[in-house]
Amino acid sequence: MCSIPGLALAAFACGVCLLQLCPALSPWPWAIAIAGACALAAGRGSRSVAAAAALALGFGYAALRAENRLGDTLPREWEGLNVRITGVVDDLPALSERGARFAFAVETVHTPRARVPSRLSLGWYAARDGENAAAPIVRAGERWTLTVRLRRPHGNVNPGGFDLEAWLLQQDLRATGYVVAEGRNERNDAFAGRSGDYVQRARERVRTRIEQALAGEPYAGVVVALAIGDQRAVPVVLHK
Repeated sequence: MCSIPGLALAAFACGVCLLQLCPALSPWPWAIAIAGACALAAGRGSRSVAAAAALALGFGYAALRAENRLGDTLPREWEGLNVRITGVVDDLPALSERGARFAFAVETVHTPRARVPSRLSLGWYAARDGENAAAPIVRAGERWTLTVRLRRPHGNVNPGGFDLEAWLLQQDLRATGYVVAEGRNERNDAFAGRSGDYVQRARERVRTRIEQALAGEPYAGVVVALAIGDQRAVPVVLHK
């Protein structure tokens, strides 16, 4: 027979899953979570009370997390407008000959009255003309002040296809956009020094060493993925 803690954990997980079946978020998720926690604390000796309380706690917890994540959004009136921000390159940049795409953790918004999500997916590409044509180089853990244009997450809705919007939500990337080439973009710090920055910079060094050692080899991206979990360099042909 399952113990009360085990039953409570299973009910909590069921409460989290139950939220995924709801067409909309329930109101007052914090109240549901608090009520479930209080009932769980008060009903330790009763298996049925513990299960019901843990179910409510899991449902309220998941709803609260979803509400916080969805509330961190880009207002529609700021789509497509230049916004100046300061933040840190928050993950391994995906580098190419044209430029880079990277997660950016926003620290400061300099544009008056602008509201920007706390974490963005940004592209920074080489200019098409001769001036400033070199692809920009960014590294994990760097702090930059950038001029960007953003939009709310959008993706194609194709049955069986990759759900970009769901992936962006999962990665806590609540807006996408690009760095404006004509803007005054400057690096403030070569290394911001947050705890996660040390991990990302170490992963970056490992990726660079592997790419240098296996330059030109078709399986280099697979080795990188196995070593540090960065799957973006895996050739598409290997997925077929």
